[in-house]
Amino acid sequence: MTNERPITSRLFTTSVIEGRVELDEKYDKAYNSVISLTRGLSEEESHHALNKALDDRKVHDELCLGLLVSILADSSIASRHYHDLTLVSRDSLKVVTETLIHQIIGERFSRLSESTRRQLLWLVRELVKTGINNVEGVVWCLLRQIAGGDVSAKNVWLAESLVDILRENRPWLDKFPVIVASVTYTYLRILEDHSGPQFAGLRQKEVTFVVGLLRERFQDCLMIGRDLVRLLQNIAKIQEIEAFWRDLIHNPTSLCPGFTGILQLLQTRTSRRFFVVRLTPEMEKKIVFLCTDVKFGMQKRYQEWFQRQYLNTPESQTLRCDLIRFIIGCIHPSNEVLCSDIIPRWAVIGWLLSSCTSPVATANSKLALFYDWLLYNTETDNIMNIEPGILVMYHSMRPHPVLTTSLLDFICRIIPNFHPPLADKIRAGVHNSLRQILEKRVVQSLEPLFDNRHMDVELRKLIRETFPEFCANSVMGEVKHDDFVAPVSSQSVTTMDLLAETGLDFGASAVNSDSEVNNSNHIGGMEEAMFSEDEEEPPAQKPPPPPVAKIKVEENPVTPPSPVAEMEDVKPKVNDVNSVEEKVDLSKHLEYLENDMKTIILDLQNEKDTKQRCDLLQKLCDLIFSDDLDQMETVNLAYCLCHLLSDELTPGTSLLPQDISAESIQESLGNPLYVIFDNLITLPEDDHRRQPILQLLVEMHKTTYQVGYHFLYFLKASNIKSDKVQENNESSISTYRDLCKAAGLKDFAAFVIRDLRFLGEDDPRVLSWIIPDIYNNFSKQTRGNAELLQLVLERLDSSQLHDLVCMVLQGSLQMFDNSSFASILEKSLQWETVEQLFLWQLAKAHEIPVDCCLSVMPKLKFTSHSALVSNTHGEALSNILMMLRRESPTGILLRTLLLREFRMEDPTVVTILQYWVQRYEDKMANLINEVVNNKPQPSPNKRKRNQSTKASAVPLDQVLSHLNHLRTACGQTTFFALETMQDILQTAQNQCSETQKKKYGDLFALIEEEEEEEPAPEPQRKPKPSRGRKPKGRKKQESESEEESSEEEDVKKPSRKRKKNNQVGSDSD
Repeated sequence: MTNERPITSRLFTTSVIEGRVELDEKYDKAYNSVISLTRGLSEEESHHALNKALDDRKVHDELCLGLLVSILADSSIASRHYHDLTLVSRDSLKVVTETLIHQIIGERFSRLSESTRRQLLWLVRELVKTGINNVEGVVWCLLRQIAGGDVSAKNVWLAESLVDILRENRPWLDKFPVIVASVTYTYLRILEDHSGPQFAGLRQKEVTFVVGLLRERFQDCLMIGRDLVRLLQNIAKIQEIEAFWRDLIHNPTSLCPGFTGILQLLQTRTSRRFFVVRLTPEMEKKIVFLCTDVKFGMQKRYQEWFQRQYLNTPESQTLRCDLIRFIIGCIHPSNEVLCSDIIPRWAVIGWLLSSCTSPVATANSKLALFYDWLLYNTETDNIMNIEPGILVMYHSMRPHPVLTTSLLDFICRIIPNFHPPLADKIRAGVHNSLRQILEKRVVQSLEPLFDNRHMDVELRKLIRETFPEFCANSVMGEVKHDDFVAPVSSQSVTTMDLLAETGLDFGASAVNSDSEVNNSNHIGGMEEAMFSEDEEEPPAQKPPPPPVAKIKVEENPVTPPSPVAEMEDVKPKVNDVNSVEEKVDLSKHLEYLENDMKTIILDLQNEKDTKQRCDLLQKLCDLIFSDDLDQMETVNLAYCLCHLLSDELTPGTSLLPQDISAESIQESLGNPLYVIFDNLITLPEDDHRRQPILQLLVEMHKTTYQVGYHFLYFLKASNIKSDKVQENNESSISTYRDLCKAAGLKDFAAFVIRDLRFLGEDDPRVLSWIIPDIYNNFSKQTRGNAELLQLVLERLDSSQLHDLVCMVLQGSLQMFDNSSFASILEKSLQWETVEQLFLWQLAKAHEIPVDCCLSVMPKLKFTSHSALVSNTHGEALSNILMMLRRESPTGILLRTLLLREFRMEDPTVVTILQYWVQRYEDKMANLINEVVNNKPQPSPNKRKRNQSTKASAVPLDQVLSHLNHLRTACGQTTFFALETMQDILQTAQNQCSETQKKKYGDLFALIEEEEEEEPAPEPQRKPKPSRGRKPKGRKKQESESEEESSEEEDVKKPSRKRKKNNQVGSDSD
């Protein structure tokens, strides 16, 4: 089709239907600016002309953007203009990388022309080769564009081009562990798609590259977690992968010294970033839309549309596993969605399973569904990851009995067959899953599922053998109602072809009763499944159109939602504001407004100029000041403003300018929304006109959550207009507290955390920029708040963390103190590893002493080279050990360590004991002596102190366990040869029972060796002295109980030896 010139684009493909967009105009303007400056000039003259024009910041960004467009649009001048770009850029090419990430690759990669794609890969190669900042984000976005299950020429070319770039720049890649892991995950996954003979060369190139990463950077790849094993299983027949697989199973330490085996990987939950990287942005947007905006029973047209676009070829069947893992791991619906009539996740997964046309892909999809069941841990795993599996089986019993029986058969057979050496642990993991499913009331009972009399006899027998504790006690397992239409044999299940169910409308036919609809989404009594509620169900007169909104996906459960009213925000894309506004009917809301106000709203709806919109909002504020609003007027006005300002509320880019300065911050405050904020903060606190504006903002905040963090940004940014930042900062930002009071909320901490959570999801840069002011101005509610701290840490990168550490060291920021750190540390044990490591960096900056960590020590678990404890706390223990090594041993520290439960697999206590013994040998002996002889003193004046000392006494068996571990693990015998340690061992032996003497016989043997060394010079006289020593030993014990000085006891010992020697001499005479 030929297009007329006006609708063509320099970078993107266009058609009569999809023509030029606003972005094209912006790019053309920037491109023409560059061409007008450099036309007809030599390279040196061009440099001079470009540098001369860089006095203005806006011109700098425009020139960088124009050079980028020229590089992508014209290959003949690409090298020259890239050289120009590196010379004129004053922000390390930040404009370029952010444009690539957020616009060209992130949003419109599929619309790029063929030549532009080739130039884009050429540019990425040059950026990587030069080591430009943030180019790792560009590479990550390109990884997402490699679609799974797609063997088209464009997709294969992209995969090959990117692997070539990464192979050529391997030293650069090794600097970014997350990119290493993401690259490994991506290419392990697409190797399954490149199995055809036509891809032999590419496949070998990918295999060599990814195996090299696995062997050389396995420590980085460990962060992938259990899904690394799943991907390796799918391609285990490749020779190089098979060799790696053998090392993974039989020789794990050859890959990484600290790697204990495949169990360590399987117990690590895979982060959502790896599920996200395997779906293109367009694919992600559509599947999230299906799961969060489409009503149950109306999903068929969307499923057919999605299947035609992404699942219509034999090769695309492998994509189903990626979709299932994404839905399970990333889409965790809010409470509002769970209780609504939105299509539940289990129905979408059931459709993906039932419409699969490949037996191999079907088996892999089942494994993807139940993968988190295999080693499920109730403390570290999320119930939302196992909920879809049980609900698919439970709700498919009637409409799809073949699917239910096939899944039951699969889960029974996977336990002994997945990895036979771990069969017991897998069985325990599946049982843990089922127990928590019942505890959280995901389903009321498993009896209808496991004890159905219509089920095949062999399958029922297999289920009873596998899950005896979940089956009824009766032999036949009677059921109160018929769940199955007809019996299905286990033989038909194992050889089942799901093509028979492809034509079924999965989920729509499941709407058979009101009870099923009402309970399909709900998980009763489950605190862990309460999520922030950030999506509104769409207007439901007719099925909603394909998604145009940016929809948020959450992985981890958050605290129960605050009592703030639910939001009704429609989140449009930047370039679709007009189309969204046309669909919104404001007439019903305008009826409640006065004529003057109604006129302003209508003018605002039609006005596109920013300055004019600001003037209109100022007129609106003046009207509010002159005439107070009633409740109905406020609610309807807030609704109208939220929709008319939707473009300003979701700008699509960071609120914070790229280069932060007073001028750039001032420019960012030109948002029309900020006119309302400015009118509020300029009024004195006692001015009665503040209340109508506050109430308007409260209603807008209820309607659109972005209002809250926009207000926070404005309050801080408005104080950077001059050098007098500190004078007005506190009084200005405290206005945010007035918003909470006006909303009638008492929990200010929950209020601010809610807004900051949304801010972290939408704009992490602004969160890290504004968080110091939050801590400083609202210290009572924020300092020491573990939930807020985790919210901040999960969104930080290394540079933002460094900024916070610097502020803490400068004394301008305090996020917690000694009194609150123990509570934070205990709650952090369930955080991600990176979040915990960031926490310890901040703890070092805050100079938290080791005493604040002692109360948590007994709760910390660790297992070395074993699998007895699955929820280990290596991050906390490692950092506490580093703190202890800087301390000199004291009685309190030693008692706390010895009170820690002894486990042979835990090297924590023995490590620090050995470290202290090497440096403080005598002091350690004296401290251990105090611990062993910890008895109340006879003095009545010290009664209270004796009681507290006795309460903190360490059991003798505990002390001996750790001392024996010190002897065996570290080979410490010279320490036990000290005279003080000999007395300690002798005292301990006298206090031990016969069982304990046998248990610690090797430890007490050190005493016997010392006693045998004394008569060594005259071995022929051994019997006589040994016979005479026993009564003397008893006499010595009696004398020790009577004497007060230990020095006198030491003097008497050699005298007795001398007596024994004299007696021997007289016998010889």
